[in-house]
Amino acid sequence: MGARAASLTHLLRSTPVRQALALVAVVALANLLSLGGAYLTLRADLARSIRADLDAELASFDLSATPAALSAIVRARARAADPAKTITVFLAADGRQVGNARATLEGSDIHLGPGDQPLGAAGYLHEARPLAGGLLIVAESLAPIAELRRTFLSLLAFSLGPTVLISLGVGVLIARRTARRVDGIEATLNRLSAGDLSARLPPDQAPADDLSRIGAGVNRLAARQQAATEALRQVTADIAHDLRTPLQRISVLLQDLRARLPDEGDPAELADRASAEVDRAVSVFRAMLEIAQIEGGQASARFQPFDLGLTVRQVVELYQPSVEDAGHRLSLSSPETGPTIRGEPSLIAQALANLVENALRHTPEGRRIDIAVSADPPALSVADDGPGVPDGERDKVLRRLYRLERSRTTPGHGLGLSLVAAIAGLHGARLTLEDNGPGLRVRLAFPQAEGNVTGSSDPTR
Repeated sequence: MGARAASLTHLLRSTPVRQALALVAVVALANLLSLGGAYLTLRADLARSIRADLDAELASFDLSATPAALSAIVRARARAADPAKTITVFLAADGRQVGNARATLEGSDIHLGPGDQPLGAAGYLHEARPLAGGLLIVAESLAPIAELRRTFLSLLAFSLGPTVLISLGVGVLIARRTARRVDGIEATLNRLSAGDLSARLPPDQAPADDLSRIGAGVNRLAARQQAATEALRQVTADIAHDLRTPLQRISVLLQDLRARLPDEGDPAELADRASAEVDRAVSVFRAMLEIAQIEGGQASARFQPFDLGLTVRQVVELYQPSVEDAGHRLSLSSPETGPTIRGEPSLIAQALANLVENALRHTPEGRRIDIAVSADPPALSVADDGPGVPDGERDKVLRRLYRLERSRTTPGHGLGLSLVAAIAGLHGARLTLEDNGPGLRVRLAFPQAEGNVTGSSDPTR
């Protein structure tokens, strides 16, 4: 029920549906105005006709008649008329009255009431004229106007109702189809924004229109962006691959040179520094190649369901001695089994290793490194209580070769978090950097895998 209500709300908020509803409202208003105008015109004509009949009726009486003669005439006409349709009443000067109804004067107002027979329920239109020393009143029922109103209400119900319903139904169908196309464009743009440059809109079967042109433009833009990105990745990989071999040869030559130099002296120190810089360059190119291979997606062919908690525990056991030797404290909170995710265990282990090494590199001695695995949703987090990363820098540290100003004097090449981001993207995981108050918390939230295994959240260390 909640999902259906949310879907209906989303549909009603869409521009095509709102346009359809506005169009239906315009059609309904136009019909209502046209029928209302026709009704008011006919009603006025009918009222004028009734008043003309009343004037003719009054004119038919003899103006020179005596009160007795006029009373006799009124009595005769009253007996022949149905008071539900026509009323004739004469009020004599002495207060007596004859006719087929009762008339009451309240100032200048005349009120008609039933006599021997009931009156009509629709009301009356009346005219009065002083005659023979008294007041002659004639009235005609407004039943024709009431019948006209009922007729127009029926016409409104049987014409406007189906028109609105049919227009609304067709409009909503068209709007839903348009809304689905708009949702498809929006979903494709969201995938492109999230980094999935392979996202494309399917071929549009509808006749060419604005949405078709927009969809084709989105596909062309995505194709150019993907081609440019792939070319950049390929150039990066080619440069890293072509330069790695010469650098390795330079490293070998420097080692050979160092072996021929005395252990002490400036030449030996210079050779050691040059060898260290070459090793650093080799590690940079190796990391760039690794990122390029991961972003290429080849590793996804080896994806399989595996126990995230088990993989994390193995990495923690491997790093526990070196972390303690460095004067830090490492803790792990994980379910006994699971959660199960789909991916490449070695890549997840490498991402965790990079996060641990990053925490070791940037936190002072004696600080904590807390690793946590959660099952719902499957997630892995690494937190420390070091200096952390400023809010404005958290997106930047995921870029390749980007380093904080305070980190430029520490070992590293600025590709550790970039490699983690590449592994997260390959696994469809959401990577977030959060404030640990103090320190930094890096969290990887993975998609839920079918048949996920969960256990109790009992810390293992």
